[in-house]
Amino acid sequence: MEPVSPVMPGSQPIEKVYGEQQQEYIPLPAVYLNTEEKIWKVWAGHTRLAEVVAIKRPSQPVLSRWRLTDEERKAIAEGADVVLTLLTFGTPLAPSHLQVVKPDEMPLLVEEP
Repeated sequence: MEPVSPVMPGSQPIEKVYGEQQQEYIPLPAVYLNTEEKIWKVWAGHTRLAEVVAIKRPSQPVLSRWRLTDEERKAIAEGADVVLTLLTFGTPLAPSHLQVVKPDEMPLLVEEP
């Protein structure tokens, strides 16, 4: 399984790579939707799914996208589970959301002028 960039089509201008200078980690391209007040439109194909207002707020969402290898896809099809490990460093567990999105349904992030 490897992280994918762009995280969302159109997100390249606001992507940040976490762990880029840390050899013990896999560099993680991510979209951090808490940098400043902006309005983003989220699209899948020609359908507008949502409007996201990225404002400094407590939730501070960070999105990343992962692509499974053929072996991982086969293992899951044969009944293997996906395990999510969250490092808390002794702090309360933050809410997480794991989902499956088909390539042709990947939301598109477009900044409003």
